[in-house]
Amino acid sequence: MRHALLVLLAVLSSACGAKKEAAKQEDTEQTQAPGTGWVTLPSGGRLYYEVAGGRGDTIVVPGAVFWSRALAPLAQNHTVIFYDLLGRGRSDTASGARIAMDSIVADLEALRQHFNAQRIGLVGVSVNGLVAAGYAAKYPERVSRLALVNPVALTAAAQTSYRPPERALRTDSAAFKEMMRLRATNGSHEAICRQFWKSNSGWFVGDAAAAAQIDPKWCSVPNETVDASLMWLGYLSNAAGAWDATAKARAIKAPTLVVQAERDYFVNPQGAKAWAAAIPGAKLVSVPGVGHLALLEKPDAVIAPLQEFFGGR
Repeated sequence: MRHALLVLLAVLSSACGAKKEAAKQEDTEQTQAPGTGWVTLPSGGRLYYEVAGGRGDTIVVPGAVFWSRALAPLAQNHTVIFYDLLGRGRSDTASGARIAMDSIVADLEALRQHFNAQRIGLVGVSVNGLVAAGYAAKYPERVSRLALVNPVALTAAAQTSYRPPERALRTDSAAFKEMMRLRATNGSHEAICRQFWKSNSGWFVGDAAAAAQIDPKWCSVPNETVDASLMWLGYLSNAAGAWDATAKARAIKAPTLVVQAERDYFVNPQGAKAWAAAIPGAKLVSVPGVGHLALLEKPDAVIAPLQEFFGGR
């Protein structure tokens, strides 16, 4: 009888200790201090990050240089880690050989390990939808929830075949000529970048008048010059080739929300429907009247469903 009692007490003590340790670990995950920094990658280079909030569960967003302000409201009830992919934003530059989807997904896993987050929510906007979905497919046990906002199409064929006439109609020819003049006369990278966005902002909004709302502050960041951005996208395109992410989409286990802009003239809006159809149990929300950069054009229309989704509703 005495031996049985001692065994029972040992088991209870062990369980209590495990619960305390789990609670301690969970509390550590939920109280990441706001601030900025870098994660040194095992394969070389550093990722720049920004931590916002410091409460609730953890959400990770690739593309800090673009989305840290637009998605800041998520930090009201969550810890949000924004980071720049290697070769983009404020992260270190990278060679073409380093810009490959497997490496990019491995970088995200290194970031998760750096913060000791057992599970993370993910928000992938535009081309970063491929990154977030790729990670969710490879590490299903690590992803609590996945949101894709105007993701690049599920297949390369669906994306490259999308050529809406609005692109040509909405191009500012005067700004385009000025951009070409600046390039020919060795103008500043930031000035060229701003003219690029002035020329093409109409592609990225639903209401053409909303193009004036796009203020490309990212143009001041060296990795976000026109040449640097096109180089990175070129590397990624070559690495991905004629991509087809259907199998990866079907492997995703996390609850998933796909947000689609009704007037996306940059990314094929049918691509969002394809993602939602391929990911088991995914929900699709269509936002009327907005374009690809809906988070800049009409932020509340995107933030509201994201807040509900990550709030568990």
